[in-house]
Amino acid sequence: MITNPYLNILDEINPSSNYIPKKAEYVAWYKRHYKAIAKQSYNDFCMQELIWAFNEFKNLVSFLEHEQTIIEANNRYKLLDKENNEEVIEWLIDYENVYQYAEHFYCSHFEWEESKIEGDKIIVSKELRIKIELSDFKEFILFEKTFRPLLTKYKNELQK
Repeated sequence: MITNPYLNILDEINPSSNYIPKKAEYVAWYKRHYKAIAKQSYNDFCMQELIWAFNEFKNLVSFLEHEQTIIEANNRYKLLDKENNEEVIEWLIDYENVYQYAEHFYCSHFEWEESKIEGDKIIVSKELRIKIELSDFKEFILFEKTFRPLLTKYKNELQK
């Protein structure tokens, strides 16, 4: 339990031993408190720590806000004629930006090392005890498994 008045806001979203907030709860919490935190000055260590924590959440929320585009990419991929190079390359180009963003988030927050996985949870921030169900990332995992191999394949073919 966080007792400092500056950091009580973090207690609202702190996971417990028997409950991990869902990704939608992280997003709603962040959006509910972001303006209040953004207007605060850096007047002491606790406020600086809270602003740092909000930056961690900002990265998570920004990634989660791309989820609908990732779902769209996965659905569109299912309909692709995988033998039609033009169609596949067009798909790669259409979703390159979201892939770069998702890959950056993935690399900066977890490489899915054993230390970053706890049971069926991914640890996004040890300091803040932010954990998300691995199943909440299923769309990203599917996108990663299709996008990267195709990108590598076509890059290699173009370099020949």
